[in-house]
Amino acid sequence: MNIYIYSKISEELIQQKLRDIDSPIINLYKNGYSEKENIAAVLNGFLQPQMQNYKIPDDMKLIEAQALVNWIFKSLNNDNARLEATHELIKLLIERYQFSDEIEISKGIAYLSSKVDLKFIGSIEDFYKNIEEMYSIGKTLFYRGHSEANYILLPSLMRKENWHRNERKMYNELIINCPSNFEKMKSHLEYLVEMQHYGLPTRLLDITRNPLVALYFACENNHESYGEIVIFSVDDREIKYPQSDTISILASLPLFEYEKQQEIYNYAIESLAQDDFNKNVQRLLHEVKTEKPAFKDQIIKEDLLHSRIVLPLKNNNRILKQDGSFILCGLSIDYRHLDVNDLRYNAINGKRQVFIVESKRKFIDVLNAYSINKATLFPEIDDVADYIKGKY
Repeated sequence: MNIYIYSKISEELIQQKLRDIDSPIINLYKNGYSEKENIAAVLNGFLQPQMQNYKIPDDMKLIEAQALVNWIFKSLNNDNARLEATHELIKLLIERYQFSDEIEISKGIAYLSSKVDLKFIGSIEDFYKNIEEMYSIGKTLFYRGHSEANYILLPSLMRKENWHRNERKMYNELIINCPSNFEKMKSHLEYLVEMQHYGLPTRLLDITRNPLVALYFACENNHESYGEIVIFSVDDREIKYPQSDTISILASLPLFEYEKQQEIYNYAIESLAQDDFNKNVQRLLHEVKTEKPAFKDQIIKEDLLHSRIVLPLKNNNRILKQDGSFILCGLSIDYRHLDVNDLRYNAINGKRQVFIVESKRKFIDVLNAYSINKATLFPEIDDVADYIKGKY
């Protein structure tokens, strides 16, 4: 399960997602909602036989945890009754999984208090005050806004298994069908940035160095739900530039079939000597050298297993206006083992800082006064026209 869960999500969407993963929790919704006096008994009676499907906490998907809390909130109208029933659910999960962490609930969000500091942003001033406390010499802060607090930190490519498995096909088909977009480009990273720009799922994750830009993206959609701002803190020496050999290696991965990528991953995690490893990844070495002929015939295994922040060329108006950068994600056995969360800012106490955005419409109005809006962040004429139309 996630270390924080927000339950506000439409019933229709919940049921569709539960059906998509063939979750037994869909049956809880089929039986309808419960009365206050019966809710504990109904939950306990339903979940006890289902627990065999969830041998460890990670077996329960985020949407399933959301669905359980949402069902409680739909069954009850009183906030105190909702909290009481949610605590009963949490008690059941603690007993089942022997959690040592204390789970707390704040404004509908359940979180592990030993791992998370949950902060609600009420104003830009509050936000900047928190940011000031995070600055440290030799590190750079980056930001990303999610319009849903439950949005999992993943590149678009890894949000759907078929996309992940067909990365090579999507990459090549876009180049074949739109060759003029790529004819002046010289690197695999440039290809990926162009593909990301036009909405193809890639292993890039958009971030920015401007906290107000991230705040805008946290507020622009889903106005009735909480948004979230994710903050990354990275050692300046770990920030990569487009010419980086590490970036060239990671950006070459889309040229390989999913099965080959997994083969390379397995070689990288094995206790192979460096020379033996490089003998097994000759095709990858060859691909990097097509971009960099002088590249040394050596790939460091660890470089394939980590996600890296890269500062792209500012040759794209949208990147320029949004002060955009990217996280280029490496190889992992699945999305749960992707290390992108390791880049997030943690406080001195080791806790992850989670910033939740309320009152989105209010923030959109304030940001507009700072010239942070759709027209300035998306300078293409269709987006500017859409912004102007929405003003009147």
